[in-house]
Amino acid sequence: MPIETVADNLGLKIVRHAALCPFHDDKHPSLHFNLKKNRYKCFACGESGDVIDLVMKYNNIGFMDAVNWIGNNEVNMGRDNHHEGNDYNDGHEDVVDIEYLEVLMKDRSINEEAARFLFEERKIEKWVVEWCGLSSVSVDTPCWRWGKAFYDAPSLLIPYRDVDGKLLSVQGRYLGKENKPRFRFPKRSMTGMYNKPVIASLKEGDELWITEGPSDCWAMMSAGRKAVAIPSANSLAMGDIRLLTGGLPKGVTLHMAPDNDSPGMELFQTLKRHFPELRGHVLPDGVKDFGEVWKRDVRSF
Repeated sequence: MPIETVADNLGLKIVRHAALCPFHDDKHPSLHFNLKKNRYKCFACGESGDVIDLVMKYNNIGFMDAVNWIGNNEVNMGRDNHHEGNDYNDGHEDVVDIEYLEVLMKDRSINEEAARFLFEERKIEKWVVEWCGLSSVSVDTPCWRWGKAFYDAPSLLIPYRDVDGKLLSVQGRYLGKENKPRFRFPKRSMTGMYNKPVIASLKEGDELWITEGPSDCWAMMSAGRKAVAIPSANSLAMGDIRLLTGGLPKGVTLHMAPDNDSPGMELFQTLKRHFPELRGHVLPDGVKDFGEVWKRDVRSF
């Protein structure tokens, strides 16, 4: 949820990404909002945090009450959780054309470039590709039935679905060599966590692994583990937080092997705050992420 949308809903008056800090007797706007990181910081009193921190501190409530408050106010907040830079609709209604995307994904195929990427480079098991419903396009493909070309070719098509299998959007992963955006989502896509249908397969005592992107998720599943992907803390929707904090079967444990870099550890620490029971695992030395562990056949993990 965008930090400024939440702040506005709380009653803060925002001008040029700043507002009077409600946590001290502020005379000049010292509370600043970082839209890229979706965080706030007061440069006078030092208060800082993310969306949930802001609601908790402003309303003087606990974590779950803050999550519920945001969930109950999502409609009033405009649901502006979308990916920027994809203005392709040429004036048509600004919603994702799910009906068209369903047709696009109905007859799935894996072209030569996608097969090389998935099976040769990433060593992904074919059953995982089938489970996740991956497909590909070999020619530039419009994202709207009336629109211009949107998915560049060749691209891997990655469907994001809800727990019940309902299609939320389709991400394109460009596999060509030209200087084009690697990842493309339809504008206004609201996807959140990736591979949510796996939640429905969980049983008491299962492990659920949180990875940092679809490709790591495929690798984790190829290794025989049930997994979801949360690419960034900002991509985690309130419904996903509620699902992972109270919507899992009894005894399911959360696990994560963060990437061996600073962003990976920062993401783990942020998720740890949302999910205190999250168990961390250290990757072997010399590998960047679990996808590399899998394709290198590192069995010590």
